[in-house]
Amino acid sequence: MTKDRYTRLKAIKEFGYDINWDDLKKLHTGIVGIGGLGCVSAEMAVRCGIGKLSLFDFDNVDIVNLNRNMFKEGDIGQPKVDVASQILKEINPDVEIQCFNTDIMAPGFESKFEYEIKQMDVILTGLDNIPAREYLNAKCVLFKIPYIDAGASRSGLSGYVHPIIPYKTACAKCLSSITIDLPDEKGESCVASLPSTMAILASIQIQEMLKYLLKFGKMVDYVMYHMITGQFLNYTTLRDVNCPICGNKTQRDKKDVKPKVTQKELEDIIEKSNKNG
Repeated sequence: MTKDRYTRLKAIKEFGYDINWDDLKKLHTGIVGIGGLGCVSAEMAVRCGIGKLSLFDFDNVDIVNLNRNMFKEGDIGQPKVDVASQILKEINPDVEIQCFNTDIMAPGFESKFEYEIKQMDVILTGLDNIPAREYLNAKCVLFKIPYIDAGASRSGLSGYVHPIIPYKTACAKCLSSITIDLPDEKGESCVASLPSTMAILASIQIQEMLKYLLKFGKMVDYVMYHMITGQFLNYTTLRDVNCPICGNKTQRDKKDVKPKVTQKELEDIIEKSNKNG
């Protein structure tokens, strides 16, 4: 076998798994949120050889972000997506990377966001607020885009990973109807960030991405990591038939789900929006 940068990755096939690692070069992953989770997930995705990576975040690098992976003092004040893109291209120039330095919930960005996510094979999330999580969940379910949700607790001492396959597994909204024992989070309202916890969660997120995209192994349902106890707790979730997002009475039952928007249609939408704005 001729050696290349993916030689050690492709060697997994020698242990009985029918994996065609080159398939990753044809696939497109989106990462929404380039913070403690997104930085690690993005780096591992490009090192694994994903074909295309789209990054979404509207924040600039701040001094409080320097305890995390990737960012350095010289990056302070610059858009996170731009800094990440530059570093990731240096790590693997074979990967096509595009950046969106904007709030995914911005009204003027909705049509563009829908167009972009429809081109993706899977989305990884590292969002730190509930409205954005719910917004992305609704969009992914509507357009049947698999995504792997993940997040850390306010203390930075625990977190979860939850792969979501629209209409096949419980979506993020379904979870509001079940009970999962979250750690007791008391104290100040500010958010703590422990880079080791973030790295563990991001690693699981990438593992699940690889299993989904390369079609091997068994994906987790919902896994919770507790740093204090060192426990990984696995939960079994069920879709809520009354879920307002993916329940039986939602758009799933309609035959006329919107087709993908073409690039020309998108340009027309943007042009009309600019004229009206």
